Amino acid sequence: MPFFTPLDDNEKRPGRIALGVEYDGTRYCGWQRLSHAPSVQEALEKALSKVASTPINVHCSGRTDSGVHAVRQVVHFDTPVGRSRKAWRMGGNVNLPPDIGIHWAVPVPDDFHARFSAIARRYRYMIINQPFRPVMERNNVTWCREPLNVADMQAAAAHLVGELDFSAFRAAGCQSRSPRRHVHFIEVSRHGHLVMIDIQANAFLHHMVRNIAGTLMAIGRGEKPVEWIVELMRGGDRTRSSATAAATGLHFVDVIYPPRYALPKEPLGPGLVAHLGEWTGERPLPDCPMVRSRMARAEAEGAEEARAAGKLSEQEAIRLANVAREAERLSREHEQAIPAAGDPAAGDPAAGVPAAGGPAAGAEDDTLTAATQNESSR
Repeated sequence: MPFFTPLDDNEKRPGRIALGVEYDGTRYCGWQRLSHAPSVQEALEKALSKVASTPINVHCSGRTDSGVHAVRQVVHFDTPVGRSRKAWRMGGNVNLPPDIGIHWAVPVPDDFHARFSAIARRYRYMIINQPFRPVMERNNVTWCREPLNVADMQAAAAHLVGELDFSAFRAAGCQSRSPRRHVHFIEVSRHGHLVMIDIQANAFLHHMVRNIAGTLMAIGRGEKPVEWIVELMRGGDRTRSSATAAATGLHFVDVIYPPRYALPKEPLGPGLVAHLGEWTGERPLPDCPMVRSRMARAEAEGAEEARAAGKLSEQEAIRLANVAREAERLSREHEQAIPAAGDPAAGDPAAGVPAAGGPAAGAEDDTLTAATQNESSR
């Protein structure tokens, strides 16, 4: 769906709907509904329930923490009543507070899940680097009054790319069963008085992005050398790294799914760096077992729907299903071959030494449990 395509108000269908949602997290305890404080999930469900005239429960691609913002949060819900895309978007926005907005609404297949179908998540951490405190941008950036050496920050960040053990940047209360994540890329760049840390991974541990940002800022201020990040990664001790950076600077900007779902493309945010002109999903994903598994599974599910509709031969549908099963088998084998944290067989992730069973830049461990708390699913 092109960015400015007029919405068709005639197609009213029940079933599974996906939404693109933006919010300023300043007033909220985070995404997840809580009994003692306002949440983004609660506000969105109330608004959609008014449009549907029936209770609506939504599932998101990544649960953000208190004070964290989102430019492209993807959610899905199931509705027993038919409403048009225009009704979901415009009706939802009418009933939402001004700091939450729906960008788009599209019907999706029943196998789509905002969280479990995702292949990658992307955050941008925004720092305003100036000697006086910000006023207009105060709720959307982190203020650093000391000059930051972006070249040193980038040199340090380069040690974080690949499939590594991120125990050194994991919050004490993190419940993820594995500290390993696959960082696809991390870039530190300056745009005038703004410094941006742009990071994409299969998933993130609890406070992982903010802990990385705090450490990179310490290096950028000259408090620590570039090599310090190697020591932190090797030691795996969260207490040795810098304080967690403020939530105000963190923005959830993208979540990537297999092409089959054809979710709308849109410019990446936040608005402070809109001039960069990048759109969602433009960068290629790494070739690794988890990505291949997700892509093959989505293609096989689409082939089965096409076969049922008489648009694809049974033989081709079976072939694609076999490809998906083989890709998932390889992904599971890779995951099982990864040593546990602290196992000597894990090698030295900070130095890029491969773990047993696969290269350091191999597949992601993306099998997240319902209790997992991380930046991408919290």
